Amino acid sequence: MGEDVAGGLQPDDRVLLARLRAGDDLAYGDLYRRYAPAVRRFALSMPRPGIDVDDVVAEVFLRTLRAVRGGCGPRDAIRTYLFTVVRRVLGEWAAARRDEPMNADELGEHAPRQRDHQFVQAEGELLARAFHRLPARWREVLWRTEVEGHRPASLADQLGLTPNATAVLAHRARRGLREAYEEAAEVSGRRAAGCSRRG
Repeated sequence: MGEDVAGGLQPDDRVLLARLRAGDDLAYGDLYRRYAPAVRRFALSMPRPGIDVDDVVAEVFLRTLRAVRGGCGPRDAIRTYLFTVVRRVLGEWAAARRDEPMNADELGEHAPRQRDHQFVQAEGELLARAFHRLPARWREVLWRTEVEGHRPASLADQLGLTPNATAVLAHRARRGLREAYEEAAEVSGRRAAGCSRRG
């Protein structure tokens, strides 16, 4: 099923892509079942600094769906297209992780010892403020995955989603928390600077 040994598309893959482009949601499930194992194996073979492979697979198929529905995406060599998206996702996410704020523990290692308690408390307040600004659905999936330690796939039934959609939701929630945290930190920094000028 799918690609032949030479890497070309068999007719059923072309039909599948045509159905997907025409808005057939069942075609998306067929595409996922056919290629997700290969995409997962490929992602596992790549460097992934702290990045969950299930999140990568979910993002790859989501981007492919958007591209195809938008009139772009693969028309042949579907496996090559998916692998290219894996590389792109891993590159973007690895770069984002390098740019994201360090957590309180990491920051505490670099702060003077006498300021540890105040520093961690301030970071905790910023994080809490950012967390409470998120939509309820994002807060729920973040709490269940990051605090309680559940894998996104194990929460799918409870959230009324597919495992793939749950992984995508968890990734979006983490990205939303990071952005909300950065915004809260920026606001806090501006207030602190204002107080310094007035003081």
